[in-house]
Amino acid sequence: MSKKLSFANLGSRLVNKTVEDPNPVPSGRTRAEPSKIASSGSAPRLRQPDGRRGILVRARPEAWKALKQIALDSERTLQDVMTEAINDILTKNDKSPLA
Repeated sequence: MSKKLSFANLGSRLVNKTVEDPNPVPSGRTRAEPSKIASSGSAPRLRQPDGRRGILVRARPEAWKALKQIALDSERTLQDVMTEAINDILTKNDKSPLA
């Protein structure tokens, strides 16, 4: 049986780890290449191979449940529902739907 881990020696365990490949990619998948966003001094962010970037939106629990229910009712993913919403707002503002 292995020794129970504690937070007391967590720092020393992390420092001694090598940094060769901290996040190995499962076979058959590709990893998004890191790319720097401007020179703001922040850490590099990962992009998808096709150039897509993530958007973080905070929503109230009621809105989250309603959106999730729409996705379930239409047998789609929440990603697909949100992509449709982005395309709708682009169209509403006379932009071509690109999402």
